[in-house]
Amino acid sequence: MLIIMRYLNDFKNNWNAVGGYLEFLKIALPLIIATGAWAFQNFVNRFFLAWHSQDAFAASLPAGMLAFSIMSVFIGTVSYVDVFISQYYGKKEYRSIGPSVWQSVYLSFAGAAVLILISFFSEEIFNFIGHDKEIAAQEIKYFRFLCLGAFTAIMTPALSGFYAGRGKTKVILQINVVGIILNVVLDYLLIFGSLGFPAWGIEGAAAASIISSAIMDVIFIFLIISQKNDETYNTKTIKPDFGFMKKLFRFGFPNGVQFFFDMSTFTFFILVMGTIGKLELSATNMALNINHLTFMPLTGFGIATSILVGHYLGKNRPDIAQICVKTAFKSVYVYISALVIALLVIPNAFIYPFSKGAESLIIEQIRPTTINILRFVALYSLFDPANIIFSSAIKGAGDTAFVMKFLVSASVLIWAVPVYLTVVTFHLGLYIGWGITVFYAIFLALIFYLRYKTGKWKRMRVIEMEIVDI
Repeated sequence: MLIIMRYLNDFKNNWNAVGGYLEFLKIALPLIIATGAWAFQNFVNRFFLAWHSQDAFAASLPAGMLAFSIMSVFIGTVSYVDVFISQYYGKKEYRSIGPSVWQSVYLSFAGAAVLILISFFSEEIFNFIGHDKEIAAQEIKYFRFLCLGAFTAIMTPALSGFYAGRGKTKVILQINVVGIILNVVLDYLLIFGSLGFPAWGIEGAAAASIISSAIMDVIFIFLIISQKNDETYNTKTIKPDFGFMKKLFRFGFPNGVQFFFDMSTFTFFILVMGTIGKLELSATNMALNINHLTFMPLTGFGIATSILVGHYLGKNRPDIAQICVKTAFKSVYVYISALVIALLVIPNAFIYPFSKGAESLIIEQIRPTTINILRFVALYSLFDPANIIFSSAIKGAGDTAFVMKFLVSASVLIWAVPVYLTVVTFHLGLYIGWGITVFYAIFLALIFYLRYKTGKWKRMRVIEMEIVDI
């Protein structure tokens, strides 16, 4: 009770302060809702597939995660334009904002080319992994389709950076809502075949995602090149600037590599769990789908933290940037506390949407295992917010090289290798693998907190400017 009273007093006293809750939530809430809604879209996608067939459901997460892991290198690179724009905006160098968006878009083409090339090796990839033959067939279809349409997904964060970097996140929310509603409707139509649409099953789920992302991209482009935006932010200057692209790649690529290893180690984890058996893979898939739904809003907190840190560093006010980080940290734990309680007290409420349709009996078989896994999810969810807020803070300053080097080494040595040895080599089972995941989350939170406490990030910038000590 005393802790709650302290939070309420802090909330009241710092509501209107510079770097306080009102300023943070104006930027963060639309991003939290947008990322949460995007996760909900994927959640709906997968429980539709659970209704369709267990093989399609079991295949959707590993194949989708593998495709997204590869995309994440390029998504992380192009989305770092947010930080450039936030620092330009803080410095009031508005005419540099529009051209920087298009350089990010051009880098998206490289990512699309790589994904298209990889799509030709879909069969070899999933035959090598060695999942059940029926699941592998579904994985190949889903992965290939997502790779061929990857450009739409990679370009979206490049375009949304125009609004995110300036803290105009309501526009991002509105466009995401349009895309998500469209995606859910198309999911149903194209997975099951309704209203004259073909029943494509798992390929229909991929097609729905690609079409909705493409429509979102078109909306962003029309808004960005409007006359009003061009007059202030020079948005119709689309000439390639290889110097800026090189600089964006320099800071953004480590962010992309970090994003890739973050995603790919989770993908590796899912693939390893799939070697235990089909039911264990389905239980892991269900738990991670639920985790994905609850985790994604945390990325909204992280993006908002990076934006505000970049904005105030652009103003040469690292002291206010530090206040913003404290505000973000306190805010995120309000959300995560409610989530952890819900996962522990009412886990069946999260499982219920999967328990309908063609494979409901299978879902009932894996329910006890899934509930046990959700307890592990609740435990590591206590540490993920610290990891996200402190890593986002230092990335907002430009400390992406440290984040990349640390995460690459930690994800392999602290997580992937121990999970493989315990599950595949020594056959110690599902729960040991999840226990290692909890330890990994604690380790990340501790290291990023210690890096943040050094204060090195306060003197870092990604744009040219004179740094003044405050």
